[in-house]
Amino acid sequence: MTTTTVQVTCPTCGEVTTHPYDPEGHVTQGLAMHGNLSGVARPKAGYRNSPHRSGKTPMVPQGIVVHNTAGRYDGAVGWFQNPASQVSAHFAVARDRRRVQMVPLPDPAPADPRDGSHKAWHGKAGNGVYLGIEHEYGYACATCPADWAEEMLDPSAELSAYLCALYGIPIDVPPDPDTRGWFTGFGRHRDVPGNDHTDPGPCFPWDYWVNRVEDDSSRLVESVPDVEFTKPTTPVYQTL
Repeated sequence: MTTTTVQVTCPTCGEVTTHPYDPEGHVTQGLAMHGNLSGVARPKAGYRNSPHRSGKTPMVPQGIVVHNTAGRYDGAVGWFQNPASQVSAHFAVARDRRRVQMVPLPDPAPADPRDGSHKAWHGKAGNGVYLGIEHEYGYACATCPADWAEEMLDPSAELSAYLCALYGIPIDVPPDPDTRGWFTGFGRHRDVPGNDHTDPGPCFPWDYWVNRVEDDSSRLVESVPDVEFTKPTTPVYQTL
């Protein structure tokens, strides 16, 4: 199968990104660059760079994978920075509302590293199409489901609403727990083909979290404007 793409320069930051387009010349994924959301504030998050990221091919986000950490928040952030870990996520959220970004977004803010390496190492084959958000959960004495605190879920939902608006990601609930496969919207670690992790587990409060994402999204932007680009005479690149 051949995928035709077009390169677009963001009018706000100058970042060049690559996007698929349909036969009519409409960009079909990664549509909403932050130039279209100039009036929308980016959620506050510190930045602590992880070396575990790649970018030999473009990343076009089509969904968000919900993870939970295997330890405390600070330990997880340190582990993602450890050269030996070989894992990372785009963001991590703590139970006390802290959140940190560890891998730059495909359309980054000026403060992010701008080296084109936007794929976090969190979902194996899914790294090229999914953003990853880690939640502080997996530590001693954690119980289910009460430890999914609103103080952690709410800032995670705010961040996810922004990412959905930024990249045109649909606010869709995860696939059926018995179904694994490529998805758009939100998914579990186990939903990504080729992964055997079970996070965030059966007690993650999807209804509450998705409702909060929807509420935050409605406050961010009513709709993402359509954008059309001139179809090039030859594809920028092709993939099989």
